[in-house]
Amino acid sequence: MSCIKQLSVSIFAAVLLVSLFFAASPQHCLSGFAQASSTFPFLGEEYSNGTMVQSNSPLLVWYDWVDVSGTQVINYAMYTTPDWNYSVPIANLIGQHLHLADGSEVFVASALDGMEVYSDLNGDGIPQANFTSGESEILYFMYSNMSAAYNVIPLEKTTEDDVPHYRWGFTYEDVYAYLQNATTHSGVTVRLKLDHLTLSYDFSVNGNVSNLKTSFDIGKAKNIQVFDPATYEYADSAEFSLDGLSLSLLYATATYASKPYSTSVNGQPYNSSIADTSAVEAEIAQVAVGEANAYDFIFGGNYTLLRSEGNQTHQANVETYVAKAEAAAISSLPTIRFYGPAVRGISFFADELNLSELFGGSWPNINTNYDASSLVYRICFPTWDGLQVVHDPTYVGYLNAEAVPEFPAMAALLIFAVAAPSILVLSKKRKRPNA
Repeated sequence: MSCIKQLSVSIFAAVLLVSLFFAASPQHCLSGFAQASSTFPFLGEEYSNGTMVQSNSPLLVWYDWVDVSGTQVINYAMYTTPDWNYSVPIANLIGQHLHLADGSEVFVASALDGMEVYSDLNGDGIPQANFTSGESEILYFMYSNMSAAYNVIPLEKTTEDDVPHYRWGFTYEDVYAYLQNATTHSGVTVRLKLDHLTLSYDFSVNGNVSNLKTSFDIGKAKNIQVFDPATYEYADSAEFSLDGLSLSLLYATATYASKPYSTSVNGQPYNSSIADTSAVEAEIAQVAVGEANAYDFIFGGNYTLLRSEGNQTHQANVETYVAKAEAAAISSLPTIRFYGPAVRGISFFADELNLSELFGGSWPNINTNYDASSLVYRICFPTWDGLQVVHDPTYVGYLNAEAVPEFPAMAALLIFAVAAPSILVLSKKRKRPNA
Protein backbone atom coordinates (compact mmCIF):
# COMPACT_ATOMS: atom_id res chain seq x y z
CA MET A 1 0.00 0.00 0.00
CA SER A 2 2.95 2.34 0.42
CA CYS A 3 3.11 2.87 -3.35
CA ILE A 4 -0.24 4.65 -3.22
CA LYS A 5 1.41 7.69 -1.68
CA GLN A 6 3.55 8.03 -4.78
CA LEU A 7 0.65 8.26 -7.19
CA SER A 8 -0.69 11.54 -8.55
CA VAL A 9 -3.80 12.94 -6.96
CA SER A 10 -6.03 11.90 -9.84
CA ILE A 11 -4.73 8.33 -9.94
CA PHE A 12 -4.73 8.22 -6.15
CA ALA A 13 -8.43 9.03 -6.20
CA ALA A 14 -9.08 6.42 -8.86
CA VAL A 15 -7.17 3.59 -7.22
CA LEU A 16 -8.68 4.08 -3.80
CA LEU A 17 -12.19 4.56 -5.18
CA VAL A 18 -14.36 1.88 -3.67
CA SER A 19 -17.87 3.18 -4.35
CA LEU A 20 -20.03 0.13 -4.87
CA PHE A 21 -22.70 -1.00 -7.24
CA PHE A 22 -24.49 -4.20 -8.16
CA ALA A 23 -25.79 -5.21 -11.54
CA ALA A 24 -27.68 -8.22 -12.83
CA SER A 25 -29.50 -9.34 -15.96
CA PRO A 26 -33.00 -10.86 -15.97
CA GLN A 27 -31.57 -14.24 -16.95
CA HIS A 28 -29.90 -14.75 -13.55
CA CYS A 29 -31.88 -17.38 -11.62
CA LEU A 30 -31.41 -19.60 -8.59
CA SER A 31 -32.52 -23.10 -7.78
CA GLY A 32 -32.35 -25.93 -5.26
CA PHE A 33 -32.99 -24.08 -2.00
CA ALA A 34 -31.39 -25.67 1.05
CA GLN A 35 -30.32 -25.05 4.60
CA ALA A 36 -28.10 -21.95 4.83
CA SER A 37 -24.48 -22.39 5.82
CA SER A 38 -23.16 -21.39 9.23
CA THR A 39 -20.13 -19.63 7.71
CA PHE A 40 -21.55 -16.23 8.63
CA PRO A 41 -21.54 -15.42 12.36
CA PHE A 42 -24.99 -13.82 12.30
CA LEU A 43 -26.99 -16.62 10.67
CA GLY A 44 -29.67 -17.92 12.98
CA GLU A 45 -29.84 -14.61 14.87
CA GLU A 46 -32.89 -12.37 14.92
CA TYR A 47 -30.59 -9.37 14.72
CA SER A 48 -26.87 -8.86 15.05
CA ASN A 49 -24.05 -6.48 14.25
CA GLY A 50 -20.29 -6.63 14.51
CA THR A 51 -17.01 -6.94 12.63
CA MET A 52 -16.05 -9.45 9.96
CA VAL A 53 -12.28 -9.80 9.45
CA GLN A 54 -10.70 -10.34 6.04
CA SER A 55 -7.70 -12.65 6.13
CA ASN A 56 -4.38 -10.98 5.30
CA SER A 57 -6.05 -7.57 4.97
CA PRO A 58 -6.23 -4.47 7.17
CA LEU A 59 -9.74 -3.78 5.80
CA LEU A 60 -12.72 -4.77 7.91
CA VAL A 61 -16.45 -5.17 7.28
CA TRP A 62 -18.97 -3.85 9.76
CA TYR A 63 -22.19 -5.83 9.31
CA ASP A 64 -25.80 -5.35 10.40
CA TRP A 65 -28.28 -8.21 10.01
CA VAL A 66 -31.99 -8.69 10.78
CA ASP A 67 -33.92 -11.91 10.13
CA VAL A 68 -37.60 -11.60 11.06
CA SER A 69 -40.93 -12.59 9.49
CA GLY A 70 -39.39 -14.59 6.67
CA THR A 71 -37.23 -11.81 5.24
CA GLN A 72 -33.60 -10.88 5.79
CA VAL A 73 -31.86 -7.52 5.39
CA ILE A 74 -28.08 -7.18 5.37
CA ASN A 75 -25.90 -4.08 5.44
CA TYR A 76 -22.12 -3.95 5.01
CA ALA A 77 -19.78 -1.00 5.57
CA MET A 78 -16.05 -1.00 4.90
CA TYR A 79 -13.54 0.47 7.36
CA THR A 80 -9.95 -0.01 8.52
CA THR A 81 -8.09 -1.40 11.51
CA PRO A 82 -6.86 1.10 14.14
CA ASP A 83 -3.21 0.39 13.33
CA TRP A 84 -3.55 1.05 9.60
CA ASN A 85 -1.94 4.36 8.65
CA TYR A 86 -4.29 5.16 5.80
CA SER A 87 -7.66 6.86 5.75
CA VAL A 88 -10.93 4.99 6.25
CA PRO A 89 -12.21 3.72 2.86
CA ILE A 90 -15.84 4.32 1.93
CA ALA A 91 -17.99 1.41 0.75
CA ASN A 92 -21.52 0.56 1.86
CA LEU A 93 -24.26 -1.72 0.51
CA ILE A 94 -27.76 -2.79 1.52
CA GLY A 95 -29.67 -5.86 0.34
CA GLN A 96 -32.91 -7.69 1.12
CA HIS A 97 -33.95 -11.31 0.56
CA LEU A 98 -37.68 -12.05 0.18
CA HIS A 99 -40.00 -15.01 -0.28
CA LEU A 100 -42.80 -13.99 -2.66
CA ALA A 101 -46.44 -15.06 -2.61
CA ASP A 102 -46.03 -17.37 -5.62
CA GLY A 103 -43.25 -19.30 -3.85
CA SER A 104 -40.35 -17.68 -5.69
CA GLU A 105 -37.41 -16.00 -3.98
CA VAL A 106 -35.56 -12.81 -4.78
CA PHE A 107 -32.57 -10.84 -3.54
CA VAL A 108 -32.50 -7.10 -4.30
CA ALA A 109 -29.52 -4.93 -3.46
CA SER A 110 -28.32 -1.41 -4.16
CA ALA A 111 -25.34 0.69 -3.23
CA LEU A 112 -24.21 4.27 -3.66
CA ASP A 113 -21.71 4.22 -6.50
CA GLY A 114 -20.85 7.90 -6.77
CA MET A 115 -22.01 11.49 -6.61
CA GLU A 116 -22.29 13.99 -9.45
CA VAL A 117 -22.45 17.77 -9.59
CA TYR A 118 -24.71 19.15 -12.32
CA SER A 119 -26.17 22.40 -13.59
CA ASP A 120 -29.93 22.12 -14.10
CA LEU A 121 -30.00 24.20 -17.28
CA ASN A 122 -33.50 23.21 -18.45
CA GLY A 123 -35.06 23.43 -14.98
CA ASP A 124 -36.51 19.90 -14.87
CA GLY A 125 -34.54 19.07 -11.70
CA ILE A 126 -32.70 16.03 -13.11
CA PRO A 127 -29.35 15.86 -14.92
CA GLN A 128 -29.77 15.34 -18.65
CA ALA A 129 -26.68 13.43 -19.68
CA ASN A 130 -25.75 11.58 -22.84
CA PHE A 131 -22.03 10.93 -22.99
CA THR A 132 -22.45 9.02 -26.24
CA SER A 133 -23.50 12.23 -27.98
CA GLY A 134 -21.27 14.40 -25.80
CA GLU A 135 -24.11 16.49 -24.37
CA SER A 136 -24.52 16.63 -20.61
CA GLU A 137 -25.65 18.82 -17.72
CA ILE A 138 -23.25 16.93 -15.44
CA LEU A 139 -20.22 19.12 -14.76
CA TYR A 140 -18.22 16.99 -12.33
CA PHE A 141 -18.01 13.45 -11.05
CA MET A 142 -17.46 13.52 -7.30
CA TYR A 143 -15.32 10.66 -6.03
CA SER A 144 -15.69 10.21 -2.28
CA ASN A 145 -13.45 7.28 -1.56
CA MET A 146 -11.99 7.78 1.90
CA SER A 147 -12.55 9.60 5.17
CA ALA A 148 -10.66 10.72 8.25
CA ALA A 149 -12.72 8.77 10.81
CA TYR A 150 -15.98 6.94 11.36
CA ASN A 151 -18.82 6.45 13.83
CA VAL A 152 -20.90 3.30 14.17
CA ILE A 153 -24.55 3.58 15.20
CA PRO A 154 -25.05 0.05 16.59
CA LEU A 155 -28.12 -1.98 15.75
CA GLU A 156 -30.67 -1.41 18.48
CA LYS A 157 -34.09 -2.94 19.06
CA THR A 158 -36.80 -0.91 20.76
CA THR A 159 -40.59 -1.07 20.93
CA GLU A 160 -42.89 1.80 20.05
CA ASP A 161 -46.68 1.39 20.09
CA ASP A 162 -46.18 -2.37 20.44
CA VAL A 163 -44.04 -2.42 17.28
CA PRO A 164 -40.40 -3.58 17.40
CA HIS A 165 -37.84 -1.26 15.84
CA TYR A 166 -34.35 -2.16 14.67
CA ARG A 167 -32.11 0.86 14.18
CA TRP A 168 -28.55 1.33 12.93
CA GLY A 169 -26.31 3.44 10.74
CA PHE A 170 -22.74 4.19 9.75
CA THR A 171 -21.09 7.62 9.51
CA TYR A 172 -17.92 8.50 7.63
CA GLU A 173 -16.40 11.69 9.08
CA ASP A 174 -14.46 14.31 7.07
CA VAL A 175 -15.02 12.66 3.72
CA TYR A 176 -12.35 13.39 1.10
CA ALA A 177 -14.00 14.26 -2.21
CA TYR A 178 -12.49 14.92 -5.63
CA LEU A 179 -14.20 16.61 -8.58
CA GLN A 180 -13.25 15.42 -12.04
CA ASN A 181 -14.38 17.38 -15.10
CA ALA A 182 -17.15 15.27 -16.64
CA THR A 183 -16.37 16.14 -20.24
CA THR A 184 -12.59 16.49 -20.47
CA HIS A 185 -11.61 13.77 -17.95
CA SER A 186 -8.49 15.83 -17.26
CA GLY A 187 -7.88 14.52 -13.77
CA VAL A 188 -8.97 16.00 -10.48
CA THR A 189 -10.02 19.63 -10.90
CA VAL A 190 -11.10 20.38 -7.33
CA ARG A 191 -10.64 18.65 -4.03
CA LEU A 192 -12.73 19.26 -0.93
CA LYS A 193 -14.13 17.62 2.17
CA LEU A 194 -17.69 16.78 3.05
CA ASP A 195 -18.23 17.22 6.76
CA HIS A 196 -19.71 13.72 6.97
CA LEU A 197 -21.60 11.03 5.06
CA THR A 198 -24.16 9.07 7.08
CA LEU A 199 -26.21 6.15 5.78
CA SER A 200 -28.87 4.91 8.17
CA TYR A 201 -31.74 2.52 7.70
CA ASP A 202 -35.45 2.03 8.41
CA PHE A 203 -37.08 -1.35 7.73
CA SER A 204 -40.61 -2.48 8.63
CA VAL A 205 -42.81 -5.48 7.89
CA ASN A 206 -46.58 -5.10 8.04
CA GLY A 207 -48.44 -8.21 6.91
CA ASN A 208 -46.99 -9.06 3.49
CA VAL A 209 -45.50 -5.61 2.88
CA SER A 210 -42.00 -4.61 3.91
CA ASN A 211 -40.57 -1.11 3.88
CA LEU A 212 -36.84 -0.39 3.65
CA LYS A 213 -35.76 3.21 3.98
CA THR A 214 -32.26 4.56 3.42
CA SER A 215 -31.55 7.94 4.95
CA PHE A 216 -28.82 10.11 3.45
CA ASP A 217 -27.15 12.79 5.53
CA ILE A 218 -24.47 14.40 3.38
CA GLY A 219 -22.46 17.07 5.18
CA LYS A 220 -21.54 20.53 3.94
CA ALA A 221 -18.65 20.92 1.49
CA LYS A 222 -15.60 22.56 3.06
CA ASN A 223 -11.85 23.07 2.52
CA ILE A 224 -12.37 23.63 -1.21
CA GLN A 225 -9.13 23.79 -3.21
CA VAL A 226 -8.63 24.17 -6.96
CA PHE A 227 -5.86 22.49 -8.94
CA ASP A 228 -3.39 24.84 -10.65
CA PRO A 229 -1.99 23.10 -13.77
CA ALA A 230 0.90 25.55 -13.86
CA THR A 231 2.24 24.57 -10.45
CA TYR A 232 0.64 21.11 -10.10
CA GLU A 233 -0.57 22.18 -6.67
CA TYR A 234 -3.89 22.85 -4.98
CA ALA A 235 -4.78 26.18 -3.47
CA ASP A 236 -7.83 27.96 -2.09
CA SER A 237 -9.62 29.83 -4.85
CA ALA A 238 -12.37 32.42 -4.59
CA GLU A 239 -13.14 31.89 -8.28
CA PHE A 240 -14.67 28.44 -7.74
CA SER A 241 -18.11 28.11 -6.14
CA LEU A 242 -20.75 25.42 -5.75
CA ASP A 243 -23.50 28.05 -5.52
CA GLY A 244 -26.35 27.33 -7.92
CA LEU A 245 -25.20 23.78 -8.62
CA SER A 246 -27.13 20.56 -8.02
CA LEU A 247 -26.18 17.15 -6.62
CA SER A 248 -27.14 13.65 -7.74
CA LEU A 249 -26.46 10.23 -6.19
CA LEU A 250 -25.78 7.47 -8.72
CA TYR A 251 -27.04 3.97 -7.97
CA ALA A 252 -27.11 0.65 -9.75
CA THR A 253 -29.13 -2.29 -8.50
CA ALA A 254 -28.76 -6.05 -8.41
CA THR A 255 -31.65 -8.47 -8.57
CA TYR A 256 -31.34 -12.25 -8.45
CA ALA A 257 -34.49 -14.34 -8.49
CA SER A 258 -35.73 -17.91 -8.90
CA LYS A 259 -37.74 -16.82 -11.96
CA PRO A 260 -36.95 -14.35 -14.75
CA TYR A 261 -37.55 -10.80 -13.60
CA SER A 262 -38.23 -7.48 -15.29
CA THR A 263 -38.00 -3.82 -14.33
CA SER A 264 -40.30 -0.89 -15.02
CA VAL A 265 -40.41 2.85 -14.36
CA ASN A 266 -43.65 4.74 -13.76
CA GLY A 267 -45.56 1.62 -14.82
CA GLN A 268 -43.79 1.25 -18.18
CA PRO A 269 -41.16 -1.40 -19.03
CA TYR A 270 -37.65 -0.03 -18.60
CA ASN A 271 -34.18 -1.50 -18.83
CA SER A 272 -31.16 0.77 -18.35
CA SER A 273 -28.91 -1.42 -20.47
CA ILE A 274 -31.03 -0.95 -23.62
CA ALA A 275 -32.99 2.27 -22.97
CA ASP A 276 -32.96 4.84 -25.78
CA THR A 277 -33.78 7.83 -23.60
CA SER A 278 -30.80 8.70 -21.42
CA ALA A 279 -32.83 10.16 -18.53
CA VAL A 280 -36.45 9.46 -17.54
CA GLU A 281 -37.90 11.30 -14.55
CA ALA A 282 -39.01 8.60 -12.12
CA GLU A 283 -41.62 8.55 -9.39
CA ILE A 284 -41.48 4.79 -8.90
CA ALA A 285 -39.36 1.94 -10.26
CA GLN A 286 -40.47 -1.66 -9.86
CA VAL A 287 -39.04 -5.16 -10.04
CA ALA A 288 -41.41 -7.96 -11.05
CA VAL A 289 -40.53 -11.64 -10.69
CA GLY A 290 -42.64 -13.67 -13.10
CA GLU A 291 -46.10 -12.13 -12.81
CA ALA A 292 -45.63 -10.97 -9.23
CA ASN A 293 -44.61 -7.45 -8.21
CA ALA A 294 -41.65 -7.99 -5.91
CA TYR A 295 -40.03 -4.66 -5.12
CA ASP A 296 -40.73 -0.93 -5.47
CA PHE A 297 -38.29 1.97 -5.37
CA ILE A 298 -40.40 4.94 -4.31
CA PHE A 299 -38.75 8.24 -5.13
CA GLY A 300 -39.58 11.89 -4.55
CA GLY A 301 -40.56 13.35 -1.22
CA ASN A 302 -38.86 16.25 0.47
CA TYR A 303 -35.26 16.83 1.41
CA THR A 304 -33.78 19.48 3.64
CA LEU A 305 -30.79 21.80 3.32
CA LEU A 306 -29.06 23.32 6.31
CA ARG A 307 -28.32 26.84 5.08
CA SER A 308 -26.78 27.95 8.35
CA GLU A 309 -26.20 26.31 11.72
CA GLY A 310 -27.89 27.45 14.87
CA ASN A 311 -26.27 28.83 18.00
CA GLN A 312 -27.35 30.37 21.29
CA THR A 313 -28.72 33.49 19.59
CA HIS A 314 -29.84 32.25 16.17
CA GLN A 315 -31.91 29.30 15.03
CA ALA A 316 -30.60 27.09 12.26
CA ASN A 317 -31.83 28.06 8.80
CA VAL A 318 -33.37 24.87 7.38
CA GLU A 319 -34.84 24.85 3.86
CA THR A 320 -37.12 22.19 2.38
CA TYR A 321 -37.25 21.19 -1.29
CA VAL A 322 -38.74 18.42 -3.42
CA ALA A 323 -36.31 15.65 -4.36
CA LYS A 324 -36.25 14.30 -7.90
CA ALA A 325 -35.16 10.98 -9.36
CA GLU A 326 -34.41 9.60 -12.79
CA ALA A 327 -33.96 6.22 -14.37
CA ALA A 328 -30.66 6.40 -16.21
CA ALA A 329 -29.62 4.66 -19.40
CA ILE A 330 -26.10 3.35 -19.86
CA SER A 331 -25.59 6.20 -22.34
CA SER A 332 -25.93 8.68 -19.46
CA LEU A 333 -22.79 7.24 -17.85
CA PRO A 334 -19.39 8.51 -18.97
CA THR A 335 -17.65 6.36 -21.55
CA ILE A 336 -14.33 6.95 -19.77
CA ARG A 337 -14.53 6.76 -16.01
CA PHE A 338 -12.58 5.72 -12.97
CA TYR A 339 -15.57 3.88 -11.59
CA GLY A 340 -17.29 1.10 -13.52
CA PRO A 341 -15.04 -1.64 -14.92
CA ALA A 342 -11.98 -0.12 -13.19
CA VAL A 343 -13.55 -0.51 -9.77
CA ARG A 344 -13.24 -3.84 -8.04
CA GLY A 345 -14.52 -2.68 -4.68
CA ILE A 346 -17.34 -5.19 -4.76
CA SER A 347 -14.76 -7.96 -4.81
CA PHE A 348 -13.86 -6.96 -1.27
CA PHE A 349 -17.32 -8.16 -0.19
CA ALA A 350 -17.25 -11.28 -2.35
CA ASP A 351 -16.70 -13.71 0.52
CA GLU A 352 -19.30 -11.86 2.59
CA LEU A 353 -21.85 -11.94 -0.26
CA ASN A 354 -22.08 -15.65 -0.93
CA LEU A 355 -25.83 -15.72 -1.51
CA SER A 356 -25.98 -19.51 -1.40
CA GLU A 357 -24.49 -19.57 2.09
CA LEU A 358 -26.57 -16.63 3.24
CA PHE A 359 -29.96 -17.86 2.01
CA GLY A 360 -29.45 -21.46 0.93
CA GLY A 361 -29.83 -22.91 -2.55
CA SER A 362 -27.78 -22.21 -5.65
CA TRP A 363 -27.23 -18.58 -6.64
CA PRO A 364 -25.06 -17.02 -9.37
CA ASN A 365 -22.13 -14.78 -8.57
CA ILE A 366 -22.77 -11.05 -8.28
CA ASN A 367 -22.21 -9.23 -11.58
CA THR A 368 -20.47 -5.86 -11.17
CA ASN A 369 -20.73 -4.52 -14.73
CA TYR A 370 -23.00 -1.56 -15.39
CA ASP A 371 -23.92 -2.99 -18.78
CA ALA A 372 -25.71 -5.89 -17.07
CA SER A 373 -27.85 -3.72 -14.79
CA SER A 374 -31.50 -3.40 -15.74
CA LEU A 375 -32.02 -0.49 -13.33
CA VAL A 376 -29.60 2.39 -12.86
CA TYR A 377 -31.04 5.43 -11.15
CA ARG A 378 -30.10 8.81 -9.75
CA ILE A 379 -31.54 10.52 -6.68
CA CYS A 380 -31.36 14.25 -7.37
CA PHE A 381 -31.23 17.40 -5.26
CA PRO A 382 -31.86 20.30 -7.68
CA THR A 383 -30.99 22.88 -5.02
CA TRP A 384 -27.73 22.03 -3.29
CA ASP A 385 -25.12 24.85 -3.25
CA GLY A 386 -22.65 22.58 -1.43
CA LEU A 387 -24.81 22.52 1.72
CA GLN A 388 -25.81 19.69 4.06
CA VAL A 389 -28.51 17.43 2.55
CA VAL A 390 -30.85 15.07 4.45
CA HIS A 391 -33.23 12.77 2.55
CA ASP A 392 -34.81 9.31 2.94
CA PRO A 393 -36.44 7.48 -0.01
CA THR A 394 -38.31 4.21 0.60
CA TYR A 395 -38.05 0.76 -0.98
CA VAL A 396 -40.99 -1.64 -0.66
CA GLY A 397 -40.82 -5.43 -0.90
CA TYR A 398 -43.79 -7.81 -1.04
CA LEU A 399 -43.62 -11.00 0.99
CA ASN A 400 -45.48 -14.27 0.99
CA ALA A 401 -48.13 -13.57 3.62
CA GLU A 402 -48.06 -17.20 4.72
CA ALA A 403 -44.34 -16.87 5.45
CA VAL A 404 -45.01 -14.14 7.99
CA PRO A 405 -45.57 -15.85 11.37
CA GLU A 406 -48.46 -14.67 13.50
CA PHE A 407 -46.26 -13.28 16.22
CA PRO A 408 -47.56 -10.90 18.81
CA ALA A 409 -47.42 -7.32 17.58
CA MET A 410 -44.02 -6.93 19.17
CA ALA A 411 -42.53 -9.58 16.89
CA ALA A 412 -44.63 -9.14 13.75
CA LEU A 413 -43.07 -5.90 12.54
CA LEU A 414 -39.51 -4.80 11.81
CA ILE A 415 -38.24 -1.27 11.39
CA PHE A 416 -34.72 -0.08 10.65
CA ALA A 417 -35.47 3.55 11.54
CA VAL A 418 -33.56 6.65 10.47
CA ALA A 419 -30.96 7.44 13.10
CA ALA A 420 -32.20 10.21 15.41
CA PRO A 421 -30.42 12.27 18.04
CA SER A 422 -31.89 10.05 20.72
CA ILE A 423 -30.13 6.96 19.37
CA LEU A 424 -27.25 5.84 21.53
CA VAL A 425 -24.18 6.10 19.31
CA LEU A 426 -21.36 3.65 19.84
CA SER A 427 -18.41 5.88 19.09
CA LYS A 428 -15.63 4.15 17.26
CA LYS A 429 -14.25 7.38 15.90
CA ARG A 430 -10.58 7.50 15.10
CA LYS A 431 -8.76 10.62 14.09
CA ARG A 432 -6.69 10.40 10.92
CA PRO A 433 -3.96 12.62 9.56
CA ASN A 434 -5.23 15.19 7.07
CA ALA A 435 -4.72 14.35 3.41
